[in-house]
Amino acid sequence: MLGQNYKQQQEVNRAMALIRTATPGISTYRNEGNFFEPNWKQAFWGPNYEQILSIKLGYNPTNLFRVHHGVGSDT
Repeated sequence: MLGQNYKQQQEVNRAMALIRTATPGISTYRNEGNFFEPNWKQAFWGPNYEQILSIKLGYNPTNLFRVHHGVGSDT
């Protein structure tokens, strides 16, 4: 398991290096949500999830912009 975690960490680090190169000096927001939340739609978005998804797809129809456990991340 340790080897798999290291590999995933290295992949994230490579991706972040590309993002940092493309966006020098940018800041981040530290999300306090549980990365492994099993019921994330309800926990993070509550009864508003479907409505927010509909709005998001109007602006981002190909779902290009997404994050882990964000609206539309499972589609």
